[in-house]
Amino acid sequence: MKRKVIIATVTAAALVGGGTATAFGVASHDGGTDGKQASAAQSRSDVRTVDHDDDHGDNDDRGDDRGDDRGDDRDGGRADKAEDTGAADVSLDRAARSVLKEVPGSITELELDTDGDRLVWEADVLGKDNKWHDVHIDATKGDVLKNRVDTRKDDDRSVVRHAKLDAAEVGKKAAEETKGSVTSVSLDDDGRDKGQWEADAVDKKGKEHELTLDGTSGKVLHHETEQGDDD
Repeated sequence: MKRKVIIATVTAAALVGGGTATAFGVASHDGGTDGKQASAAQSRSDVRTVDHDDDHGDNDDRGDDRGDDRGDDRDGGRADKAEDTGAADVSLDRAARSVLKEVPGSITELELDTDGDRLVWEADVLGKDNKWHDVHIDATKGDVLKNRVDTRKDDDRSVVRHAKLDAAEVGKKAAEETKGSVTSVSLDDDGRDKGQWEADAVDKKGKEHELTLDGTSGKVLHHETEQGDDD
């Protein structure tokens, strides 16, 4: 007697690991499963996968970008902190020597500042060529980062020539007076062609000091202190 075989096709769609799987089953008339036919059908199963790596890659890229930004922010934060506290690897005295080696002349201003995420010493120099120079020194390594002629600057050169103290000497006197780290010195006109030096410093307790020194003798004419912003 012939057996009537009912072939049932079952199609199932499921997402497996981001893919689509299709399976075929063969059933006999008595509800059982023909093992051989089922095995053959299974071997013919068509499995398609969808690659989502691109999406994950974009997320990773965004993560990397955020990481780089955070790194830049941290570097910039450290530079700002060092600027406020005067915690530079290169001292004012060393920076002054580097400036004058690059441009022989007279420094009229030397200030610790940040340029992007980098800590630098910025100097105004009246060179022996009678030109004003803008010089930047890396405050970590002491390298010259920039040296350009500043055609816009037109300060009174006579004040520079009459001043007896240079920037390095003023920095040393300010450090001795405040027992701190000097963050800037600048020569200003006092109306008598001798000039006065102004200096800023931060001591170990975080107090900020502002001083005015005579341009000839180096005598401290004014000394003001105030608590730092961090405190």
